Amino acid sequence: QRACKLINTRSNMKLSSALATLIAFQRHGHSIWASAEDHAQRKLLLNQADAAKRVDDVVNIAMASVDAGDSHGVALPLNYVVLSGNEGNEQQLTVALRLPGVERVQHVMIDTGSSSLAFCDKSLIDEVVNTTKTDYAQCKKYDGALSCQDDPSAGDSFFVGQVFKGNITAYNSETGKDIASMDEVYFGILSNVQNYMCLGPLNGIIGVAYSALNSGHKLPYPDYNILSLWNESCQVDNKSVGSCTGNNMTKVPLPAPLEQILKEDDESGYISAEAFGLYCDYAATIGSKVDTIVPSLGIFFGGDMALNNTFFNSGTPQVAATPNCWGEYVSYFLILKSIRVPGLNMTQSGFSQCNDYCSNAQCYTDSGTSYLSVPLPQSECNGLVNTDDDTLKKMGSMLLDIEGVNGNTITLSLPLLWLADQYVTHRLFCTGTSGDFILGFPIFQYYYLAYDMKSNTVTFIDLPLSNETEAFINGPELGGTTESPSSGNFVNLPPSNETEALVNGSKTKESPSSGNHVHSTIGFLAVGSLLLAFQYIL
Repeated sequence: QRACKLINTRSNMKLSSALATLIAFQRHGHSIWASAEDHAQRKLLLNQADAAKRVDDVVNIAMASVDAGDSHGVALPLNYVVLSGNEGNEQQLTVALRLPGVERVQHVMIDTGSSSLAFCDKSLIDEVVNTTKTDYAQCKKYDGALSCQDDPSAGDSFFVGQVFKGNITAYNSETGKDIASMDEVYFGILSNVQNYMCLGPLNGIIGVAYSALNSGHKLPYPDYNILSLWNESCQVDNKSVGSCTGNNMTKVPLPAPLEQILKEDDESGYISAEAFGLYCDYAATIGSKVDTIVPSLGIFFGGDMALNNTFFNSGTPQVAATPNCWGEYVSYFLILKSIRVPGLNMTQSGFSQCNDYCSNAQCYTDSGTSYLSVPLPQSECNGLVNTDDDTLKKMGSMLLDIEGVNGNTITLSLPLLWLADQYVTHRLFCTGTSGDFILGFPIFQYYYLAYDMKSNTVTFIDLPLSNETEAFINGPELGGTTESPSSGNFVNLPPSNETEALVNGSKTKESPSSGNHVHSTIGFLAVGSLLLAFQYIL
């Protein structure tokens, strides 16, 4: 599985990124070294309370529509967390879940690159009620930073746990109510774990990819020591490095919890779309306090609502094909055709690694990855910080051409000035022309993503910025203002009493037209190194 990739798996890129950060500050007359920890402690760009209220308003109105029978599906508020520098500065959307008989909430990260539901606290084994302890156990090894000299395939990111079956509920911390349920799903309670999904305030993971990535080992007898499923090859920096065993055990496929629930709701006739969508107010996350759950900065839409909400209906949907492996869908793979920068008259193509998705898995979208990876030479990333802000803005955007459905091509647009900011803050890597292509967490700045597990597609919908947010982000040096009451990527929406327009995503006179929305002409998040230079210092 490709989930939960750690930034320090590419130490050479981390060094290059640090050097680029220094270059960026020197470019603006500063010589302060900016670390990833500095990035996590940046000054807040936007008012998070305002952003949370907007999210909660959309969720409440959407669920009122469900209660009235006008819509089918669910809308859940999602929280945000960024871990400290010691924990890799990973950033994630989280959902609050509760186990039967356990009052305390479990904050689990949402990961589109894996399929297991697992909780970190092994004491939950003695607390849960009305659940079935199965004769299955799981051992999962993720991509990590370390390996053993005598065992290059070994890794240091993993979990081992007993598999249970029962009902899991999603909880709204603001209202104090359970708002959705996943009944009779498989989940693990971990006995040994070494992964950031259990660091800081995080209590686990819910993988929302296909069931093909979820499986367990059938235990040979009831008292089997499941800790023996992890075979340690060596220790590095007091970390266990090894691999999962169990090759002589029967491997049992387990339905992924989300895919199971969507299928059941579809078969019952409650929904017609086995889909979910993820939204994050990325601008409002910048400067968040580390190791702190920040409430309501994102939204999970499930069922029909994933393809019929204010974000989906306010932009231009671009549908990417999700290829299968030997007839089975696994994860949200993407086939990158070319990367273009029209302002530089640059085109890079021939990414054969994206055609080898079944055995190589180098090109995909993954909310569990905290950064973007583009298969370009390192010189291209260096060029972002060696170019002044005004020039970057005039050069416009980087265009990503991705294979769509029916042989079509879709094009995603990311402003160069914004990419420069992502690079100097360790949220963008150039991996070389044969390297990884990963649309990780920062993609939420410009796109709402809808994942259709029935049609096997990923749809990218551009997120227009409100006029107030655009002006705030631009700042006075680039023609904007220094004050703004707004936050986030929300289209200017009708008053909250006009529920139908809000739920259906109807445009208002103030909303930018999706046909005229060009990313290269709007304000950018944290306007590159210019804004970085004084945000780090203040």
